[in-house]
Amino acid sequence: MKNSTSDWVKRFEAAKLNGLSDAEVADLTETYAYSGKTLSFEEENTADIASTGGPSSLSTLLTPLMLVAAGWIDPKLGVPGRPAGGLDVLAQIPGYRINLDSSEIRQILNQCGYAHFASSGAFAPLDAETFKIRQIIDAQTVPELVTASLLSKKFAIGVQKIGLDVRVAPHGNFGRNFSEAKSNAKRFIRVAKILDRSAICLLTDGTYPFQPFIGRGESLWALKNIFSGDADPWLLRHLDQCATMVSAITGKSFKLNLADLAKVFEENIMAQGGNIEDFDAKVESVSKEHLNFLNATASGRLTIDLGELRSVMTSIQQPGLGNSTFPDVVGVRLLIEPGQRVEKNEPIMSIRIPDTYWKRYRVQIENTVQVTTEYRNRQKDEIVDVG
Repeated sequence: MKNSTSDWVKRFEAAKLNGLSDAEVADLTETYAYSGKTLSFEEENTADIASTGGPSSLSTLLTPLMLVAAGWIDPKLGVPGRPAGGLDVLAQIPGYRINLDSSEIRQILNQCGYAHFASSGAFAPLDAETFKIRQIIDAQTVPELVTASLLSKKFAIGVQKIGLDVRVAPHGNFGRNFSEAKSNAKRFIRVAKILDRSAICLLTDGTYPFQPFIGRGESLWALKNIFSGDADPWLLRHLDQCATMVSAITGKSFKLNLADLAKVFEENIMAQGGNIEDFDAKVESVSKEHLNFLNATASGRLTIDLGELRSVMTSIQQPGLGNSTFPDVVGVRLLIEPGQRVEKNEPIMSIRIPDTYWKRYRVQIENTVQVTTEYRNRQKDEIVDVG
């Protein structure tokens, strides 16, 4: 660690109280990025769309496929999600390797244009080390520190075009509402510019489920439905939402072709050690395990508390469970879209969960659902491209 723990505590406490200038955030970004190995692709069109985290979005799984289909290269350094980030979703595919060295990353990029990998302590290790300090002093959501953390990972692996899916919600870490998130997005873009990077942010309403499949295995199920042409209108709207992100970052309208996306996905799985047959088998297993259901307790409009649902699923899905870095014991499929009218006793959610956990957590899961007479509509997405 470049400075002592006490030095970092003082620095982060000061950031909590007084914030940081754009130049200071850029300096911290470079400190993080150069604390480990780096990659450079000076001759290549490199792009990636990261996210600020939050359940139900598939943007970190879908946008790399779209970027490659659009002619870009996507080296994607991922981090574990709650309850289902892109990295830990792909890790559910047997044989899929997420711990790659620099030569392997370049080889995979040459094969299929897209490599999804973990830091493994090699890339921006200081970011991970100091995040533990931020957790201790409650500085995880300081916007300037979040910006430095997000940008450092892209800077370290040579990404030139940077997109950020800002999932706006009270449980988010980049703004509790659209006003706060827009201010933070502008800072993100300004700091990227200081570092000679191009950045665009897309603000999305993280209080509203982006699509109906929530969980690690469930996210693979959603991808399977998309590639096979079985996606429902709700999931298809999310697919269009991701295409909008890609169009924004590349500057060209992206035309969806499901066959192209499926091809890039299969090529990436094979390049990183898996195969499509095991992917299909995992999806089939997940779908068959949806044996528990929640029914509406009254008639009215459905509301889902995504922040609380994430907390419950994270409590169940602790790292190390079943000797797995990314355990996959719980998942949800929403059967009714929030805001829609439901009738009493109508099924609204199916859950994949072992019986012992179902007995323990059923009430908590039930408490994430409400049926009301009023409903707040989802807020429209907003693109921020000027710092």
